[in-house]
Amino acid sequence: MSYSRTNWLDEVHDQNGNEIQKGTPYSAKNMNNIEDGVDTATGTEGVILAEVLQKMGMVNKELDKWQNQRLQQGTVTLYNKSVIEGCIISSMPSSRYLQFTRTGTYVQGNISKAYVDGKLIGINDIEMLAMVPQYISDGPNTYYVYIDYDASSGKYRPFLDSKVPDGKLSLYKITVPAGDNKMDLSLVNIQDTRRIETNDMFRNIEPFALVSIPGYPQLNTDYAVSLTVQSASDVGAMGDLIAYDKQSNGFKIKATGSADNIQIKWTLMNPGLK
Repeated sequence: MSYSRTNWLDEVHDQNGNEIQKGTPYSAKNMNNIEDGVDTATGTEGVILAEVLQKMGMVNKELDKWQNQRLQQGTVTLYNKSVIEGCIISSMPSSRYLQFTRTGTYVQGNISKAYVDGKLIGINDIEMLAMVPQYISDGPNTYYVYIDYDASSGKYRPFLDSKVPDGKLSLYKITVPAGDNKMDLSLVNIQDTRRIETNDMFRNIEPFALVSIPGYPQLNTDYAVSLTVQSASDVGAMGDLIAYDKQSNGFKIKATGSADNIQIKWTLMNPGLK
């Protein structure tokens, strides 16, 4: 409803008291007209305010999408470790000890080979590597054998622990069943988890890093991914970085070279997302 403004006039008299201008009467009609004007103004401001808030909400939503969906960044490390020869874990007869060998049988002087941290390493056969504990509780109990650098000896060697530290070369998973209190490892399951690669030309298992998208899931898989290397064991041996297997909640990254410990900064771009 439109508002018609009232033009108010004063009542004016001359020096003799004669009325020379009739004033606008103070009446219910005129006062109600003022009330209608106030209602109209208040309603208009409310509509404008609501519209402004709505548009601000849309702007904030767009900014949020740019920050958490259309443009996202993060870092991930791609590990490229493998067994070249040997690194076999087996049980020693009549004991709970594990042995580390090149052939499966301990021979003094035999050397297993692995590719770790961008270099080829050798590890001598170890007859008594570590003792596997008997069943403790909350079974089954699980342990892992992996290769890591031993600062005390200045060499790489195998370790037995309840988990594999991030980025280390896993060799075997050791499972102790509930109730195993035997003096040997006849009830223990020794599962081979080695990644065996005899050369760099033809790989048995392609190493990759899995990226989980931290913001909103992508509504399509047409997004682009830019990859930048921040560090590596040997940048010159890295080859190509490739983002692939794109999903709404993540993607994978692989490298075609032989470098290890590749720290990658990734940038996801999906500007056309509605």
